[in-house]
Formats: sequence, C-alpha cells, structure tokens
Amino acid sequence: MKIRFGTRIRCTRCYGYFYCKNVVLFLCLALTISTTTLAAADSNPLIIAQRAFEQGHFSQAIKQWEKIWPQLRSKRKKIDVLLQLAAAYQSLGLAQKSVIALSHALSNAKQANDKIRQALVLGSLSDFYLLSRDLDKADKYAQQSVQLVCHPVESRLACATALNYHANVLSLQENYQQALETYQKSLALAHDAPVFSAKLRTNLLQLEFKRDNFEAALSQMKALPDSHDKVFGLLKLGYLAIERAEMKLIAYQTLQESWQLAHKRADKRAMAYAKGYLGKLYEKYGRNQEAERLTRQAIFLTGNAPDMIYLWQWQLGRLRQAQKDLRGAIAAYQQAVKHLQTLRRAMVQGGYRTPLQAKTADSVYYELADLWLQAARRATDDSRRKEALFNARETLELLKAVELENYFQDDCVTALQAKRRNIDDILTEAHTAVLYPMIFSERVELLLSLSGGRLKQFTVTSQENPNATKAKLAKIVKEFQKQLRKPNSNYRRLLLNARTLYDVFIKKIVAEVQDINTLIIVPDSLLRTIPFAALHDGRQFLIERYALAITPGLSLTEAPKTLKRDNINMLMAGLSEAVQGFGKLPHVVESIEAIKQICPTTTPPLVNKTFLKSRVRSNLEQTAYTLVYFATHGKFERHSALSFLLTYDDKLNFNELEQFMSLSQFREEPVELLTLSACETAVGDEQAALGLAGIAVKAGARSAVASLWLVDEESTASLMKYFYSAICNHPNFSKAQALQQAQLLASRRYKHPYYWAAFLLIGNWF
Repeated sequence: MKIRFGTRIRCTRCYGYFYCKNVVLFLCLALTISTTTLAAADSNPLIIAQRAFEQGHFSQAIKQWEKIWPQLRSKRKKIDVLLQLAAAYQSLGLAQKSVIALSHALSNAKQANDKIRQALVLGSLSDFYLLSRDLDKADKYAQQSVQLVCHPVESRLACATALNYHANVLSLQENYQQALETYQKSLALAHDAPVFSAKLRTNLLQLEFKRDNFEAALSQMKALPDSHDKVFGLLKLGYLAIERAEMKLIAYQTLQESWQLAHKRADKRAMAYAKGYLGKLYEKYGRNQEAERLTRQAIFLTGNAPDMIYLWQWQLGRLRQAQKDLRGAIAAYQQAVKHLQTLRRAMVQGGYRTPLQAKTADSVYYELADLWLQAARRATDDSRRKEALFNARETLELLKAVELENYFQDDCVTALQAKRRNIDDILTEAHTAVLYPMIFSERVELLLSLSGGRLKQFTVTSQENPNATKAKLAKIVKEFQKQLRKPNSNYRRLLLNARTLYDVFIKKIVAEVQDINTLIIVPDSLLRTIPFAALHDGRQFLIERYALAITPGLSLTEAPKTLKRDNINMLMAGLSEAVQGFGKLPHVVESIEAIKQICPTTTPPLVNKTFLKSRVRSNLEQTAYTLVYFATHGKFERHSALSFLLTYDDKLNFNELEQFMSLSQFREEPVELLTLSACETAVGDEQAALGLAGIAVKAGARSAVASLWLVDEESTASLMKYFYSAICNHPNFSKAQALQQAQLLASRRYKHPYYWAAFLLIGNWF
C-alpha cells in the first residue's frame, strides 16, 4: 500500500455506512481517561482542541494538538493527545500523518506498560487499515486489542471498544454472524456509556434491522448533547429508516431533526447529507420534483467535495431519468462519474481503498453506459449514434478499471491507464472483434467493437428471448458452472445450457462477425465465471469457430505486439508433491519436461524442493524471461489478499508476484506470457473470477493463461503440451489461436468441456 504524505481524503459517511465511525468511537474511551488528567492540569489549549474536535472543526484541533503533544512529559497524556490527533488527521484524510501519530502513541503506550491505551492504539490502527482495505492488518490489530483488554477484562469499556473494532473488521470480511455476536457482546459491556452504546446500536442495525433496536438507538441518540457526532448519528438512523415503508414518517422526522441541528451548528457537510437523504426519501415515494429540489440544495451545500457530490449528482440523474429527461440524466451522471474519477485518483494517492467505490461506482458507471445505449437507440443520425456508442464503451472501460482497482486494492491499474492508448489503436486487426455483453433486469445489450472504429449495438429483449433477464441468466449460469466442473455431468443438459447462453450472447452478432477469426470478450459480472469457449450453437462449440480471449478492459490491455519466437527464455516451476495440505499433482514433472523439449530454455526448472519463493524471486530478478510457467495449486478468492500460488515452502501472493516480475534490471519489455495451469476460483464467485481476469494486469505480463477450475491433471498436461508447441513452433499463430488449437486437439480426446474449456487467455491476444 502506498501512502503519500499530505494527501487529503475526507473520511466518507456515505449511503448506508459511516466510514469514519471508529474515529470517534475510540475517543469515547480515550476522553474518559484523558479529560480528568488534562482538565486537572488546566491546559486550556488542550480543552479548546478537544471542543473543536467534538464540533467537527478538525483543522483547528490539529493546530493545537500538534503544538502541544511534544511538550507533554506524561506518556499517558501524550498517548491520549496522539490518539485524538490521529483521529483528526484521519477525519481529514491525512493518511500518512495519522499512522505516524498512531506509531508514536503505540511506542509510548508500550513504554508506559499501559494495556488499556495500547488496546486503544491497536484498535485505532485496525480502523486505519480497515479504511485502507488491508483487512489482514486490520484484523491482526483488532485481535491484539481484544487480547490485551478482554482476556481477562481490564475495563468493561475498553473491552467493549476493542470488540467493536473487531466486529467492524468481521463485517467487512462478510462474516456477518460473528460480527453480529461481537457487536452484541460489546453492547452488553457498554450499557453505562450512552454515546458509545448509541453508536454500537447503529452499527448493529446495519447487520440486523429490528424495530425495537432502532427505537432504542434513536432514543439514545436524541438524548445526547448536541454535537457533530449526534448530527451524523441522526443522519445514519434516518437513512436506515428510508428503506422501510412503515417507518416513512420516522425517517422524515429524524432527517429533519438532523437538518435543524446541522443548521444550528453551521455544519455544511451535515446539512448537505440531511437535504440529500431527504431527497432520497422523496425519490423512493415518487415525489420526483420535490426530490430534485432537495437534491439540488444538497449539491449547493456540498461544494466541490467529490466524496459527497457524486452521490447527489447520481441521485439527480436518477430523478431526471424517472422524469423522462434523458439528456438531463446523462449530464448529471457525467458529473457523478467525473467526481468519482477525482475521488478514485485521490484515494490512490492517499492510500485509502474504501468499499465506497466498490459498492456504488459499479451502479453509477453501469447506469450511465445504459443511458448512452438508450441515446444510441433513439439517435436519428449515424454521427450521434456513433458518438453515443463510443461514450457507452468509454464508460464501460472506466468501470472495468475501477472494478479491477477495487479488487487488487492498489494502483497497478492506475499506472497502466496512465499510458492508456486509444482503443481503436489497439483494435487494428481486421479479423478481430471485441464484445461487451451487459445484463439488465429485462434485456441484454451487446456492444460490438470492430476494427476501423466501427461500433455496433444489439439488444436481446425478454420479449424475443425469455431467457434474456438477469434473474433467469443467473440461474442458467449457475447451473452451467456446476456442469462444467464435473466431468460426469449430464452432457445433454450441459449442451442445452450452452445453447441457451449462445442464443442470448452470440446469436445476434453472428452476421457481423462472419470474417472474424478472433473474438475478445470483456465479461460482465456473472459472465466472468464461465468460459465462452463452451458455448454451443447446436452444431459446434464457440471455440471451434473463433479463437477466444478475455480482457478486464481493452484500455487495460498492453499495446498489440506479436510474440517473438526467435529468442524465447522461459522460467518453469511446479509442484508434484503434496505440501501444506494440498494434494499431489503427479503429472507436473512430466508436463514440465515435455514443455522444456518444445521450448528449450537455459534456466533449470524449479520443481518441488527447489520451487521456493526465494528462488522464484532471484530467478525473476536476474533474468528477463519471455515466458513464465507455474504448474502449481493456485487460488483466486473474492478478496485479493487471500489469493495465492503455492510454492514448496510458502504461498506466493499476487502483490509479491507483481513485485518479483518487475525486479529484473535487464527487463525493457514485460513478460509476454504468464501461465497458471492448476488454479481455480470458487463456484459462482464473481469477485474471484474478476481477480483471475485481471491477473495479467496485476502481474505486469502482456498475457496470461489460467484456469477457472482445477482440471484433470493428465488432460492439463496434454493441453499444455499442445499449447506450447503452437507458441514456440508456429510463428503464424497468435496466442489466442495457439490456445484455440490446443483446446481443439484436447477436445478430440476429451469430449466433455470440463477437460479443456477452463483455460482462458487473458489480456494481449497477439
């Protein structure tokens, strides 16, 4: 994770989730400790800073605390002030300064042997890494905090605070039941702390909404003294109530109360949220003109803060669409996307990776692409139609970049986009086409990109094909996935589903791709989990008609370049033995030896005991390889931090793979082809499949070949032999055509697509 000094990202209290809730939660305890000592010392600047923080004037608080903390002699006072200073930095998005302050605080807490303060600092570090989306570190620090003050209980409130941190991590890890139980334990310990328990109840409501819990939280929140926190607590509760029809009046009253309090305190951010949420409430009940008026007020109050304004522009776009104002809707959505892009760049610079984008950006970009497609259908002349389709494609490309960046949680995508080429410069081959399939609730859109800048739009409605709905396709794709992964599944039933998907996603474009020999798919959501090679037209599989490749986005694909066969240098590594609880892959040695004969290389293969993480690093550092081949267990999980390749002694995560592949001082060009022959993704896990689709981008390779599921070893060895024979011995074959030939040869011996369809070419297809 890269954190740049001085970059500012405001912590976001966005729709449905307060991302900085912990900033004040841990202060509930820190101030319980520090108020007495600081007040007794009659340190007016400290009290002024404390009040400024409580009122949301973070810059003023920082100015005071920065001057004072180095002068304090008491380590405990230093810790208390540093905790508050870190919280203020975090509230303004000053990531680097926040973590430095916490490091100073932790050092002082250890020297003072103060378990409660150590736990507070560890919890604050957990919160910091939670905002940075480093869930492993967030979990580690949260558990250390719990261990210090809950086993045994050093202080009921200290333990409650630590448990709250851990519950927040569990929630983002999607371990909802354990998160719920942990919040409940925290609440049981914190019943004597009204501010803290009110916030805990609000956290609980996010996981399990119950009317009595809501009323208790609302009652507690209203009873609190007026403060910045109370305003946002009421906003949160009002927002939660919007989604429940029976609580319409309560939602309105709560949001109105938050508006009045925010107005009284001249808190413009809170005022903007109050107006925006009221607009959302009116939107829900179809009162679009009133909703638009409130939303415009929210936009005015927000100013230029990208973490908020995109929400209101998105809301304005929806309202205009509901009022049949397509042009106005597009204009508002464009503003939302512009601010999201600003926010995305700033988050990369500041080190924050919040689920803000992951949860909302998909919808914003996707809905804007849909609006452009609608505009293309309504266009009365070719130039406007072409412009609308071009904008739809550009919007989809932006979405794909955001999806991948959110998955890998780093700026590998940003770095690649910085040298982004025009898509039409990449797509120069006359016999290549790129397909963007988009699934909507009652239709499927197919955007076909051809050489020469030609764009074609095809719509499959549920009226003409009853299977062209999101719900039905989800069911069909889920069944198809399971059939593909079992070599003994019902073949006729598999072909039926393969034909159904072909009819939805391919049939309409066939006439336009008669002269095409290579079809590139930019898969959408659930389509990442299936290989298009296994689609069937009733006579043949799609792979029999086209060489196929997938890419997470054409703008993320390295510039077209044909593989040079005259000077190939290859690193091969594999495991045939059972290690670290993973089973044997007995054909690995045979496969590596066969490929070595086909593609001679000067580097000895790393097999079993020589396949060590350190050896992989040193080999990649010392030699600029053309091809890299790993025949080992690999897992793509829904969280990139959990994805890995198995070595004999360790697990190689994809951050390490990226680092290792960029080490060589002799490398002027990226690795041409990375092959992962024995990896797998969980059935139906779209996020894990996204990781697989983005592996070439992440690893810094031009292309990658990887498998969606773990295939029979003997057939894998056979297919890899065919593939590398085409790669190394047939210079007229592109990589896509080499994989096509390998799959065709494998399919003659192994009829069921389980054996050959799992392998995908990702990225550059040349």
